Amino acid sequence: MNSFVLKVGAANAVMYMLGFLTPGFSNFAETWIWMGVVAFYFVLTMALHRWLNTANKRSPMQFITAVNGSTAIKMLTSLAIVTAYLVVVGGEYRIHFSMGLFIVFAVNTFLLVMAAQTLSRKRAN
Repeated sequence: MNSFVLKVGAANAVMYMLGFLTPGFSNFAETWIWMGVVAFYFVLTMALHRWLNTANKRSPMQFITAVNGSTAIKMLTSLAIVTAYLVVVGGEYRIHFSMGLFIVFAVNTFLLVMAAQTLSRKRAN
């Protein structure tokens, strides 16, 4: 689990810093919202990874349910966050927010899926 935390933490730190280095995106990266998006997805990915670990120790069916549930949670949460931002805030950073959130979502989801595959392979059937 520690290697997963380090891997996801490093990936999120890189994405956070790349926000400042990307031309056209750096103004948005200076807002607290960018830090909030990156931190939220880090915490959500850690919580879902814990759920996958717990379910993997119980039964294959619970593990499959946890994988499907974690995907649904991430997708629906992302949709809710983007919708809420666009309705409440909108403004000049709406495209930056949507694209940044999608990139953070995609990277964290990729790392979670890779960890789930590793857990699935390690499970003794």
